[in-house]
Amino acid sequence: MKKNKIIICILCISAIFNTYFIFAQNTVYLIPSLHSLHKINQKYTYDSLHSIILKLNPDIIAVEIRPEDLHADSNYLKKNYPYEMRMMHYWFLHTTVLGFDWLGEDIENQPIPDNYWKEQSEIKKMENSLNQDTIYNNEIKICDTFTKQRFKLLQNLSLQELLISKDAELTKEFYNCLSQQLKDSKYEKMLQFYNKRNEKLLNNIQKIIRKNKKKRIVIVTGDDHYVFFRDILKHNNLNLLIKNF
Repeated sequence: MKKNKIIICILCISAIFNTYFIFAQNTVYLIPSLHSLHKINQKYTYDSLHSIILKLNPDIIAVEIRPEDLHADSNYLKKNYPYEMRMMHYWFLHTTVLGFDWLGEDIENQPIPDNYWKEQSEIKKMENSLNQDTIYNNEIKICDTFTKQRFKLLQNLSLQELLISKDAELTKEFYNCLSQQLKDSKYEKMLQFYNKRNEKLLNNIQKIIRKNKKKRIVIVTGDDHYVFFRDILKHNNLNLLIKNF
């Protein structure tokens, strides 16, 4: 029995070392983006984001677009993805752009339906139902305080300021609050989808890193996802490189 334990421990240590070694071969930068709030935040605009990535000079930019949608036409992409995500290919014509998004098993390897965001998606139906549910809306109002505090930060801070702010903690507190208020309700499945999507996105990002050894990789993801990835993904400190943006 002891011999088996020793073997298992050796295998575990080997697996950890190999995982670290794979990631150590890459230079990875994780950047939270603000989607439409880039239009409002004068200290962290679309131009700021572009300039920061330009300074990082990556070999690969990973964006929040499904891999199967990456080369779709511009009208399709405009309907389904944030501006900064779909513009990376045009901003950096000579850089490889890869996608890591995931929107559900039901539409994997298929185009996103025209009515997905309003009617067809089960999760969007649930979100719309929650917005109209006066009982549960009152329940989750307690979580609004975290959202309001976050929005003040997202509308006014530079990227460097945002990275050292309470944004990540407020995001965690918001989702923890939402989870507590919706526990055992019909809306709990919505939260399960959010968690599963984060896991899928993280898995896709890790695949990109493993397949592109010794590369300089920039990962651009929405601020909501950033806090989840930040705590799990090995990445370099941006604060050392993004002064004066």
